[in-house]
Amino acid sequence: SKHALHGFFDSLRAEVHDQGLRVTMICPGFVSTKISISALKGDGSKHAILDGATDRGIPPNRCALAILRGIAAQKNEIYVGGKEILAIYLQRFVPGLAARILRGAKVT
Repeated sequence: SKHALHGFFDSLRAEVHDQGLRVTMICPGFVSTKISISALKGDGSKHAILDGATDRGIPPNRCALAILRGIAAQKNEIYVGGKEILAIYLQRFVPGLAARILRGAKVT
């Protein structure tokens, strides 16, 4: 689904550019919120567990500031987060290594 969003945003950006519209895709990493507590499992029940990676994420205000700065700079994409953002670059430049690392990731 994320790959599809990148394609959609790239196409949309090209289509509306001549109309003076700018499109920015926000790619957040872990942001320290309680979202995993309210997340739903596949059966529809609440996850009800605070995910450790999310809990250790960047503060929401830091995320919002990075997003606002990126939009003001008319960036096509904004990557916000901590060390997990390295996965984007690994996937782009060393996809085999990224695949091996992601197989061992423990995120609830």
